[in-house]
Amino acid sequence: MSRTLLRRCLDCKTSVRGKPRCSDCQRVKDRARRARRPDLDDAAERKRRRQLVADHRARVGDWCPGLGDHPAHPCADLVADHVVEVAAGGLASGPLRVLCRAENSRRSAWLATGLFLGGRLTTPRPPKFPTHSGPEPPSVVA
Repeated sequence: MSRTLLRRCLDCKTSVRGKPRCSDCQRVKDRARRARRPDLDDAAERKRRRQLVADHRARVGDWCPGLGDHPAHPCADLVADHVVEVAAGGLASGPLRVLCRAENSRRSAWLATGLFLGGRLTTPRPPKFPTHSGPEPPSVVA
C-alpha cells in the first residue's frame, strides 16, 4: 500500500499528508476567496457544474473531449469550464462545457498570457494588412 508523503502546510507549517494546506488553513483560504468573489460562491452554480460533469461521465465515461490542437483523451479529472471565460467578460452563470483539469488550466494560462494587455482584456484582432497575392491592393482591416 502506497502512502503519500508528509509535507508542511503552506501557511502554518504543521505536518499534512497529501494536501498543500491543513484543514484549518484551507478553510481560511476558502473563506477569503469567497469574500473576494461572492458571485462565484453559489450553491446552485456548484450543483450545475457537478451535474454537468456527472451527465458527461454517464454518457461517455472518463473522457476529455479535448480542445483545439489537443485531441480527445481519457482522463478521470474532469471539470466544468466556461465557454466564454468570466475573466474575458463572460457571465459566471454562462454556458459550460466539460474539459479535463489540465486542458482547462492550459486554456486559462493562454488567456492570462495571451489576452491580458495593458491592464485590460482584449480580443485578438487580425493583422492590419493581411497577406495578399492578388492584383488589388490589400484592404485595411479595422
